[in-house]
Amino acid sequence: MFIKISTILLALTAGLALPGCGKQSATESNVEAIEQSDSIPEGVKRLVRALADNDTDSFAEMVSYPLQRPYPLHDIHDAAQMKKYYREMVDDSLRNAIIKSRPGQWKDHGWRGWSLEDGHYIWIDETVYDVQYISQKELRKIDSLTNEEVKSINPRIRDGWRPVLCLRDRANGRVYRIDTRTKNKENTPHLYRLAMYGDNADLRGLPALLLEGVMESEGSAGTVLYRFQDKEGKELILEPDAPDSGYPILIEPNDSVIELNRAYWHELINTPRQ
Repeated sequence: MFIKISTILLALTAGLALPGCGKQSATESNVEAIEQSDSIPEGVKRLVRALADNDTDSFAEMVSYPLQRPYPLHDIHDAAQMKKYYREMVDDSLRNAIIKSRPGQWKDHGWRGWSLEDGHYIWIDETVYDVQYISQKELRKIDSLTNEEVKSINPRIRDGWRPVLCLRDRANGRVYRIDTRTKNKENTPHLYRLAMYGDNADLRGLPALLLEGVMESEGSAGTVLYRFQDKEGKELILEPDAPDSGYPILIEPNDSVIELNRAYWHELINTPRQ
């Protein structure tokens, strides 16, 4: 009787073990389906494989720099920075979305390249040029730095606004901060404002210039513009990603162009200015 029970148990154990033995995981099957698909470009195949293997070196090599991260996070300027930052940005949610994707979920958007889930996660042509996804670690850091910035803004202009961008004049050091209203009236455009501080001005004080305006998206590329008006109705236009110059520009009412660099308010506020 003991022998029979032992035999049955061994058979059951073997039967349970056999299906898993050498069986390919669903994730690996999806990765291989991507790699073997004739409709998927080589760039996407290399991206999926790099994330499946958590190969930070390969991923860093296929990124187009600088890779922008949402303000007030720093952009990533080279492969060395990306290797250090990889796990801050590529968390389990982003990684799983990509390595568990099927060929049919990747779409060709012409000159814009390829994306997964209509660009919700990542954009790639020859290289990865945009990561729309924001990880939980990044979100926590964004909230922390934003709260720090809000507390540093002069109390008279602080309430009801949230910083979205900081820029600095390449020629004279003036600082420009873009804020967005946290609550907008129903059926009205989302409101933004431009605050300008002169070189060596107290950033905790009131700005020399404070204008309100709106954000627009122009052309098939979706180029972002901020339009602000002064008391006389004259318009200032800010292009944070001017395609021709490669850096942000501010166009004044007389059509003169001010060249800007990206900056970080939480760093400027804590750095002695000269």
